[in-house]
Amino acid sequence: MKKFSIRDTITFICTLAAFITSVIIVLTFLTTYHFINSMPIFNSYLPLQIGLCITMALWAIRFAINKVGREKYIYAIVCIIISLISLFFIMNLVK
Repeated sequence: MKKFSIRDTITFICTLAAFITSVIIVLTFLTTYHFINSMPIFNSYLPLQIGLCITMALWAIRFAINKVGREKYIYAIVCIIISLISLFFIMNLVK
């Protein structure tokens, strides 16, 4: 039986974060278009922005660890930029 390495653990955490963010996207759109009215937390885009920020930061770490060469830096920098843009919108309370 193979032991899980740090890379496997980080990949699992990133995939889990992406799945949770996808669920948040669906719930936000369903609440925004009034298909679901029982979840008032999803009336704003704040959960979506937080999920996106965390997910992109985790994926940047994953790319920095798993990729090699130029891809390692390009993918990690793009993910960090997306995470920082999302953090900017969180800090400015964009709803």
